[in-house]
Amino acid sequence: MRCADADRERVAGVLREAAAAGRITLGELDERLDAAFAARTYGDLEPLTADLPEQEGNTEPLAPTAGAEPEEASRPLVLKSSAGTIVRRGEWVAPRRIEVTNPMGSTVLDFRSAALSSGTTEVALTSSWGEARLVLPDGATADVRVDASWWGSVDSRVPANPDRPNPHFVITGEVKGGNLKIRYKSRFDDMFGLHG
Repeated sequence: MRCADADRERVAGVLREAAAAGRITLGELDERLDAAFAARTYGDLEPLTADLPEQEGNTEPLAPTAGAEPEEASRPLVLKSSAGTIVRRGEWVAPRRIEVTNPMGSTVLDFRSAALSSGTTEVALTSSWGEARLVLPDGATADVRVDASWWGSVDSRVPANPDRPNPHFVITGEVKGGNLKIRYKSRFDDMFGLHG
């Protein structure tokens, strides 16, 4: 039987939680996520979580938290521009997966007041020859696996290892020739209206 996007997202959520708990390696997470998002049938999805608890010991619900509708949580948020400006701040719904493409542009994602739909949020970012800033809630952690070759740079000022129950982010993609900053926002930034 054919699977739906919501089924793929449910399996991806289980895999991310398993990686955060140390049940599978980050390499295995990448492989299984690729297979999950390419799956066409339930038969394709079943082997990916067959050796894992269904909801990773119930440490985090797969359903969205308050403020996020199930349909919004199951669909990736896709943000696209080219040499433009992408900004998300204030109160907004952040689903389990966010895909951002903005080469040669400026991207700011401020998660401090966002309604996070999962304990682990995946951000797939393509911002080559541009700049991107991710502002995380205090105490959040971020596993950053971004290709910054060809004169790119990544500056993450938050811990990489998950620290439950704080939110965890998995950030992938590329900023070749560009720069990516990941941090908590300081009072100084707020006072002067800086974006991270």
